[in-house]
Amino acid sequence: MQQIKPEFDFLFNNLNKISYILFKPTHFGDVNQKMADFCSCQRSDLRGKPIASILNSQELKTVKKFNQEVFAEGKRKKAKIELEVESEMRMIEVDVIPHHNVNGEVDYLLCLAEDITEELKQEEKLYRATKRYRSIFKNAPLAFVVSDRETNIIDWNDKAEEIFGWKKDEVIGEKFNLIVAADSYSKITDLIVNVFENNESYNVHKNIAKDGSELYCEWNTALIKDRNDKILEIISIAQDISEKIKIQKRIKNQKEKLEYNQLRTIFFANISHELKTPLNLIFSSLQILEYKLASEDHLENKFDKYLSSIKNNGFRLLRLVNNLIDITKIGVNTFCLHKGNFDIIKLVKSIVKSTADYLETKNRKFIFQSNLESQIIACDPFNLERVILNLISNAVKFTEAGDEILLKIEKIENEIVISIKDTGIGIKKENQAIIFEEFRQVDQSFNKKREGSGIGLSLAKSIVEMHGGRIELTSEYGVYSKFSIYLPIEKIAAKNLETDNFSADSLINKVELEFSDINNI
Repeated sequence: MQQIKPEFDFLFNNLNKISYILFKPTHFGDVNQKMADFCSCQRSDLRGKPIASILNSQELKTVKKFNQEVFAEGKRKKAKIELEVESEMRMIEVDVIPHHNVNGEVDYLLCLAEDITEELKQEEKLYRATKRYRSIFKNAPLAFVVSDRETNIIDWNDKAEEIFGWKKDEVIGEKFNLIVAADSYSKITDLIVNVFENNESYNVHKNIAKDGSELYCEWNTALIKDRNDKILEIISIAQDISEKIKIQKRIKNQKEKLEYNQLRTIFFANISHELKTPLNLIFSSLQILEYKLASEDHLENKFDKYLSSIKNNGFRLLRLVNNLIDITKIGVNTFCLHKGNFDIIKLVKSIVKSTADYLETKNRKFIFQSNLESQIIACDPFNLERVILNLISNAVKFTEAGDEILLKIEKIENEIVISIKDTGIGIKKENQAIIFEEFRQVDQSFNKKREGSGIGLSLAKSIVEMHGGRIELTSEYGVYSKFSIYLPIEKIAAKNLETDNFSADSLINKVELEFSDINNI
């Protein structure tokens, strides 16, 4: 075996790498302790021995060929060779350095080897992790925006393109503020400061897209650092919550509206009590006065006209209070019908009977037409009476002495149609669309000739619609007006609540109440 210089031998034996010398392509010259440890043997077990002692046939063929090439070419070469060591495959990286003698010939090879198996495994893990991250980054349902410590954008994903509208190559190098609404700049400054102090931050702020549209995003931001705690990148993950914000605002508005409606209902309930209590006292006092005056033996009393005025205006005030309360209840869905199966023909005829004499005193020609004897439908008789009386009252209000009012009831297919037509002043076309709106009045002047609150028709429309029906208007200005109520012919699956008679006294009181606006006509 050839000899090497002592100083070289010292360095060789103290190298921190697997080292061995080959005097032939197929035989070891010397090996250091690292090599012996790698092969789990003594140095003496390998010195001067053929390399076949630690290699299988395929490994021997590969290593022998490589060594022969270096001996022949005389040039330094590197290679990665997979070897089986103690039943485990290991990847070895070998750096082979040829030594030339004074004649320029290669007399031995210095081989420096390193087991890179674990390093390759780590590289493979890193590669897979990087690939996995890139896949998540690219396909995530959230927007990823990566920037440097100066907040210059260096990368962003497909979702960010979708949300904000800019392509990646349009934003690389731009400041993060590119996608921030101007009135949210201060929030971004606070966010960045918070990230640098705490390594991460959460924020919701207003952003801006390429087309100028504004949107709200929920941002989670974190720092990416190296082993030395140096900031490499700032990664920000965003979710478009614009729709969520809209829904929250709608819920808040609905909640506030509900609270307002509840307060309004409570207010009207309280005010109705405060108004009805003195009204009841007024009506009670009127009854006593009327009784006392009626018992006196005279034909006319000077107080009669005053009592009549008090009573009529009391009814007007009571009607207004009732309508205000009911229209408020309808607005907050607390108004209830008390429906039963009633004979609608009988109900309408009782109204005709109770109003005919009154209309005659107003010099109106009142006509009733019906070819039906009976028709049971599901309805609330109390509230339907209010609707019909209101329409008759309006017909009187907007007609003159001698005009005609026609009340007609008929069956058309699966509906009962109750129509009130008058030959009065009619309604202008531009006013017909608004006449059923709350508090709408055709005559808005303070000195208007016809009294009213603008609630009656809106309330009538709501009551009819709650019956599953509809109310329609046809009119020609200066010629006529016709209001038609359409009610479905149906019964409720409940006990038959139809009564044999309607309270005449009760209906007369309703007539007085509903007609209180027209007593002075």
